Amino acid sequence: MHCYKTRFPMMGTFIDLVVYHDRGEDLIKECYLQLQAFTQRFTVNQAQSELMRVNNHAGIRPVRVKPDLYALIKKSKSISVDPLNPFNVAIGPLVKAWHIGFKDAKFPTDAELAEKLQLVDPSKIILDDDYQSVYLSQVGMQIDLGAIAKGYFADRIKDFLTANGVEHGFINLGGNVLTIGYSPENISQTWNVGIQNPLATSRGDICRVVPLRDYSMVTSGINERYFEYNGQRYHHLLDGQKGRPISSNIASVTIISKLSVDGEIWSTAGFLPSIDDALFYLNHQVDIEAVLISNQGKVFITNGLTDNGRVVKYK
Repeated sequence: MHCYKTRFPMMGTFIDLVVYHDRGEDLIKECYLQLQAFTQRFTVNQAQSELMRVNNHAGIRPVRVKPDLYALIKKSKSISVDPLNPFNVAIGPLVKAWHIGFKDAKFPTDAELAEKLQLVDPSKIILDDDYQSVYLSQVGMQIDLGAIAKGYFADRIKDFLTANGVEHGFINLGGNVLTIGYSPENISQTWNVGIQNPLATSRGDICRVVPLRDYSMVTSGINERYFEYNGQRYHHLLDGQKGRPISSNIASVTIISKLSVDGEIWSTAGFLPSIDDALFYLNHQVDIEAVLISNQGKVFITNGLTDNGRVVKYK
């Protein structure tokens, strides 16, 4: 059984794929093409993408989309309408107003934020299951799948690889990790994946190691994308109620789950005003566990995990 590895730039980050399979090279090439197709269809950064057809017809008419995009928007809306969490698939106008992570990031005026806050109500996304259509009922609304898309892409890549007989593999979409089986090179029969220290000044400073086997790990944190204005740092996780970056004593939320799309959702949805709020909320969700790091560097874990000081393990 051969091991094939590759790294390539895509989605503004680097993609790492590791496949143990005799046809691994061909499978990786197909993964590249699939990711490229997903990216082109689901992005808000290309005017003619499938998602932007929906956004461009906000307040005009419903737009029929392919079943996979429809299902992802529907799942995103179901989480977004819960007022207890900050996940919001309709956050697009606020994301564009700040544009954190891009060279033209800026600090919006109060007037701009007030205007955009009128456009981020996810309940105004009208879905038609029969026609698989999406209608943004207010002019200026925009769906943004940035908080969920990579997880969905990772799950689809895993489905493709396992359907083709891959029993050991590693998918990393810019920090969004999904594993297939375990690493044949690891005596513990896991993939050991590090959690970045969100308070570190450089990448590669790992504060926890999580042993994964057929599981996903996704982290959202204040160190991922940010910009500085008047000496203050503003991260990219936005509060759809206030229009500004979420104010919290949480520095990062890491979700461990079977599906990577769930990790994407809950790593954002769990970014609540305090560690206590987040632990309570995440402990009541099914099929996920979490590692939370405070802005003081303290580590907290949900009830399904044990922590011996270095490695987080499942009970």
